[in-house]
Amino acid sequence: MKEELWHMDDTWLLNAIMNNVADSIYIKDRQCRIVRASKKMAQDCGFSDPAKLIGQTDRTLFSEDFGEKTAIDDLHLMESGQPLIGLVENHTLDNGEINWTSTTKLPLRNETGEIIGMLGITREINELKRTELDLQHIATHDILTSLPNRYLFFNRLEHAICRAKRQNCVFAVLFIDLDHFKVINDQLGHDTGDQILKKIALSIKSILRESDTVGRIGGDEFVLLIENIQNHEEPAVVAMRILTELIIIMNSLSLKAKLGASIGISLYPQDSKDASGLIKAADCAMYQAKTEGNTFRFYTFPQIPEGSALNENLNNPN
Repeated sequence: MKEELWHMDDTWLLNAIMNNVADSIYIKDRQCRIVRASKKMAQDCGFSDPAKLIGQTDRTLFSEDFGEKTAIDDLHLMESGQPLIGLVENHTLDNGEINWTSTTKLPLRNETGEIIGMLGITREINELKRTELDLQHIATHDILTSLPNRYLFFNRLEHAICRAKRQNCVFAVLFIDLDHFKVINDQLGHDTGDQILKKIALSIKSILRESDTVGRIGGDEFVLLIENIQNHEEPAVVAMRILTELIIIMNSLSLKAKLGASIGISLYPQDSKDASGLIKAADCAMYQAKTEGNTFRFYTFPQIPEGSALNENLNNPN
């Protein structure tokens, strides 16, 4: 039997590989046209017969954008002779799902060493990619609320500083500490407390713009990044809306304990030009608000134009 296998011709061996492996295997000519494809690749492209793929390109099989990108890689490979190993790619399927793949591409040469095409081997890595994305989410988000955690919030704050420097604009950082939350945990239990925290997180997120960020950095501590503000009234309005939302949540849950928040606001670049300084300034302003409870304070009190409706609210937003 071993002797018979050793005497099988190369065509039989190639057919066995192309029809049985779990990866997509394909051979392309110098014009990036498919001249041979495995059964798996044909099935993934919606064909029962691999011969249907002959002459087609990634543009016709997938999309114009994806085909353009792979053609650039393929042509560079066939010009340089340098293989591509473990190239991670993705494209959107007809059902809207993203298909992740890892591809190795090798140049094919004739007897004289001239590159006449390329061999590609593509493996789906969707499960691996999902696991990777899940781990990334766990590493950068709060488990209870799914909000950005301290690491991700500081990362976004650093990026906001870079953008503000380039665009010469102003943004605000809000530090929120819930008032009397320990009483709620003690009276109603931590499970109920967790549900309230999730409700608060959703409520805060709903009143922000898509470009803004809310993160949870402690048990009952939240931080907000309000980018590209036009005036000092904008973060004050956000703070007042948060305080109002907490009253609504408290009433909806029929809580006997008083649930409120102390909010500190710092401004870039007025209060600090670095991330740590902005957080410290907002934290300091929060402690100023804490002396009264259920209110907000700026680290450096802004100059609000006379006649503004916020003049009174800045002194007493309740």
